[in-house]
Amino acid sequence: MLVIPEVGKGLSLDGIYLRLLKDTLMPSAVGYERVYILSKGSGRYILGQRFDRVEAPAVFYVKRAELFGFMCEGEAEIYEIAFGGESLQDGETIDLRSIEHGRRHPLVMERFSKTAKGEAFFIINDHDPLPLYFQMSMAFPKKVGWEYVAYEGSYWKIKIRRL
Repeated sequence: MLVIPEVGKGLSLDGIYLRLLKDTLMPSAVGYERVYILSKGSGRYILGQRFDRVEAPAVFYVKRAELFGFMCEGEAEIYEIAFGGESLQDGETIDLRSIEHGRRHPLVMERFSKTAKGEAFFIINDHDPLPLYFQMSMAFPKKVGWEYVAYEGSYWKIKIRRL
């Protein structure tokens, strides 16, 4: 029997990571497969480009480079089983907040096109840049890793990795 020490913390077993979440899981796309198990409660999810509502019990299989996010409705328990991991090592940070809105997406797309496989950089924005993820995933299918590092009010920090 496995015991998870506390919510948000997890365990690692030979490259397989397990953790219990009880809060919103911001949308992310990473370079490894994941399984999410909703064992209690309900919520809304995004999987790829599908948005829907679900009640427990439910299981989500998320392929490499596929977007998944979950927003709890009330109390919910969702377990994450990740078949790999990535570090949050610092790379270049591009602060988009002072850049004209019409220039932001092209700037990030150009930076991504020069990024080698496995490399990452960060962007800081004044709003949720999720539409940028969809634009990038159309231009670079199955190559865009996207992870929310920090978000609060008008501060959004995202790690973007070439998968």
